Amino acid sequence: MPTVRDTIADTLAILRLTLEQGLDAIETNADDAVSLDNIAFWDVASTDPRSVDNTIILTLVKTEEEYAMKNRPAHRRNPVSGQLEYVNPPIFLNLHVLFTVNTHNYETALTYLSRIIGFFQHQRVFNEVNASVPNDVNIDTFHFNVSMLSPSLEQLNHLWGVLGGKMLPSVMYKFQIQEIEYLPDEPTPAPEIETIIVNEQLH
Repeated sequence: MPTVRDTIADTLAILRLTLEQGLDAIETNADDAVSLDNIAFWDVASTDPRSVDNTIILTLVKTEEEYAMKNRPAHRRNPVSGQLEYVNPPIFLNLHVLFTVNTHNYETALTYLSRIIGFFQHQRVFNEVNASVPNDVNIDTFHFNVSMLSPSLEQLNHLWGVLGGKMLPSVMYKFQIQEIEYLPDEPTPAPEIETIIVNEQLH
């Protein structure tokens, strides 16, 4: 059965667990749980049981292709058979993630926000060595960088308008580069190169 390797959900699950453990190391007594969810469905005034106080919510708000990694060949040589195969190159994505502090106490929210910023100031690169991988995530190797985004007030107003809620203490980061690759059951064989034509003109 065809599969898709290293999904966005896997990457954000790694990020969620690593951040939660990192915040616990900063302040072990703080109840700053980290949840991967859509902030548009959360409301501090709601009776929804998911609206837990002192929760940091990770929400993916944008995905964009990394065009600098786009120029790759659409074939590869099978490491077992040695034959050429047609394989479209993987897509590399930049993930824009919004970190929102969902708490009734505004001062507590600002404290948690500072800890998030401090954590990513300390750790800007995530890989299989320095990040925590959940048990249900099957990724052997990964590597992505993190950088803070600073949207304008107009962009923030539009973002929270789309999310349908009032603005909460939050910060946005870009994580690059997430690799998405479709793995078919049987790759299409590519024909061997039999003829090379060179057009060269001397002036």
